[in-house]
Amino acid sequence: MRINSYASTGQAIQAPFTFYYVRDNDWSESHNWDYWNKNFTSAASVDNTITTKTIYDPSVSGFTLPRTAAFTGFSSTGDYTNNSSQFNVSGSFNQGFFFYTNGWKTGSTVFFDALGFRDTYSGRSSGTGAVAYVGENGSFWSAGACSASLGRFLGFGSGLVNPQRWDYRSTGHTVRSVSE
Repeated sequence: MRINSYASTGQAIQAPFTFYYVRDNDWSESHNWDYWNKNFTSAASVDNTITTKTIYDPSVSGFTLPRTAAFTGFSSTGDYTNNSSQFNVSGSFNQGFFFYTNGWKTGSTVFFDALGFRDTYSGRSSGTGAVAYVGENGSFWSAGACSASLGRFLGFGSGLVNPQRWDYRSTGHTVRSVSE
């Protein structure tokens, strides 16, 4: 079910299969900084602050969402790039990337699949709340927020890597809900 409305945390917990969204904003009435990391009390800079699990963290028991700086090694800049020579990947994009995990172009790799994202923009054919851009874009959340309504995540596609993305506006997509 999709509902274009703000929701309280309690309301969202009681309806886990409902996708709450507010176009170009986030779904939460309370804008808690610490949904996924008990240590956050304001917008988080990109750093390696230890993530302390909360009851809202969507990770399975024993795991937490990655630190905000977890993906910065996936580009030579540590930030957004659309220059493929700055992608820390093995091979080329094939519905995802094999990112190096032990420094620049060395060591082991891990595959990040382009699983798409929940789309909050109702003007696209995918429809509001649908999973969009499967095989084209990947979005993997980290534990930090960069504002009261925007979360941080790794965003990538065949022509870009952004290890600390918070918004798809630069690529024509809009992802603004931290409820995904």
